[in-house]
Amino acid sequence: MHWEYTKSLDPQSKFGFVYRITNKKTKKAYIGCKQYIVTRNGKKVESNWKSYTGSNKLLNEDISKIGKKHFRFQIISEHKNKRSLRYYECYYQMIYHVLTSTLEGTDEPAYYNNYVGGKYYRPVEEFTGEGY
Repeated sequence: MHWEYTKSLDPQSKFGFVYRITNKKTKKAYIGCKQYIVTRNGKKVESNWKSYTGSNKLLNEDISKIGKKHFRFQIISEHKNKRSLRYYECYYQMIYHVLTSTLEGTDEPAYYNNYVGGKYYRPVEEFTGEGY
């Protein structure tokens, strides 16, 4: 299993976790969430969380190109229900500014994330603060 966590994982009593995957070479990262248990054909079964590498296409392309060993897989927090899991995924995406942060000294996005909360996308233009 490639996940790092400062505490003991508790898949038996928790619903899922929020994670951060970081490309060690470029420092570009991804913040998302993963459930421990999913429903398939009406039955609850363990998800692929142990080997999961995120749902972002560009992230997974980079993992395939340069290898999993060049990425850090960190669990940020675990949560006991879907509502809390989705809330904290969005919370961490917002506090780390995944849609607007850039890699230091470049215009390159610092995160692979293209949206937060499943519906809010990277802005087309920069916010200037006008109108307040």
